[in-house]
Amino acid sequence: MGIGVTIATGAAPAITPDAELTAAVAEVLVEMALGAVTRFSLIFGIDLAGGEVTLIDDPRLAPGAVLSVIADEGETLLARGPVIGHRIALVQSGEGSVLEVLCADGAIALDRAAKIKVWPGVTDSELVTQLVGDAFNPDVQTTSSRHSETQNPFVQRGSDLATIRGLARRNGFLFWVDGAPAGPDTAHFRAAPVDAEPVAVLALGDGGSALSRFELEFDVERPTSASAWGLDLADKTALSGTAAQSPLAPMAERALAALAPETRAALPLGIANDAAGVTARAESVLAAEGFFVTARTETTAQAAGRAIRAHEVVAISGAGSVHSGNYLVGAATHRIGPAAHLITLTLIRNALGAAAGGSPWSLI
Repeated sequence: MGIGVTIATGAAPAITPDAELTAAVAEVLVEMALGAVTRFSLIFGIDLAGGEVTLIDDPRLAPGAVLSVIADEGETLLARGPVIGHRIALVQSGEGSVLEVLCADGAIALDRAAKIKVWPGVTDSELVTQLVGDAFNPDVQTTSSRHSETQNPFVQRGSDLATIRGLARRNGFLFWVDGAPAGPDTAHFRAAPVDAEPVAVLALGDGGSALSRFELEFDVERPTSASAWGLDLADKTALSGTAAQSPLAPMAERALAALAPETRAALPLGIANDAAGVTARAESVLAAEGFFVTARTETTAQAAGRAIRAHEVVAISGAGSVHSGNYLVGAATHRIGPAAHLITLTLIRNALGAAAGGSPWSLI
């Protein structure tokens, strides 16, 4: 009995479904979260035959070999990346021995070399495009603030991945890598995709619904405005930037600023090159802090109609007029075995209530 996903070997353009590995794998675990490297593992039952352990030296599972986990009958790439290690449990009789092949997505390659390098005359988006290089298809949202060649060049101190993550934080962006089952991986550097169309509708209701349990909490004690300050190194004049609301579109009618009883003001610190850069620092705080709603639930790929990934949007129904609606998938853990494809989800939202033009807050 199969486990409902396909294991493929090789990197683009030589990605090849492997029927033998697909039939042999006993369980797959995939852990993904916003702005994080996806970690995944393939678990195989192994035998002790003639003093040797099967699969241990298989070149398809060797460190550096690229593996893919493809769900939804070949439609959805759950994870792809190199093998980074093994975890082995041997039982004396042989029966019950397992090999867990540990993998990470392609972004891990950007974290292998610490550097000190000066990047003069570039914007953050231009720098990220250069850092992801030819290994990825770049999906980079444009930023306008430019690092002056003579006044304030950007100095990289750390790996490419650490540098990109730092640039993402100060612009209010996320960085992640995903792809299509047979195509090259895409490196995304952009704002959270809160306005994306939902990939699935998850209903809370009777036994035939996708969700049997839905837990939610929200906390409005977060910044609702931000001011940032800087210095123009060319003429020594002060720079200032303010943000009265998050740059991200609210996912429902009542965003944080409309719910918090009093203004909470933040004062982010950091170097900026111009007024646009300072304003971006202020907006980045509100973009991150604006996700004041967190929900947790569990479903299956069969009940949801597809495998659900981090950075996607899902719609929740059946949770009342205030808490039904679109949510960004903040984290998704897939446990895939012969019996089921379980998906544990952490969902986040930057607003409460119905979508724009829908039911008012008074219906709570």
